[in-house]
Amino acid sequence: MQERKVIMSSGFKEEVIVLTSNSNDKVVNFLNELRILLDKHNAKLYATDCELFMNGLGYVGMLEDNIETIEISDGGDVIFSSTVSSN
Repeated sequence: MQERKVIMSSGFKEEVIVLTSNSNDKVVNFLNELRILLDKHNAKLYATDCELFMNGLGYVGMLEDNIETIEISDGGDVIFSSTVSSN
């Protein structure tokens, strides 16, 4: 999440902070939730060329379950990784 301060008109005496998310946050949140779901059901993903597409983002990359983390690569380098690790 990113923090953005909003300047209010002079009639307001308090500062308001608006939290916004970017596309990177959306992808990492998805990976974290997927990792938690797989762990909850004691499941693993074994796939070849599993491409991830997300509404509003289009093609994100290749999905990989590395047992400890869920990662998205561009076919070589890891570009996203879950921040939640398997238990």
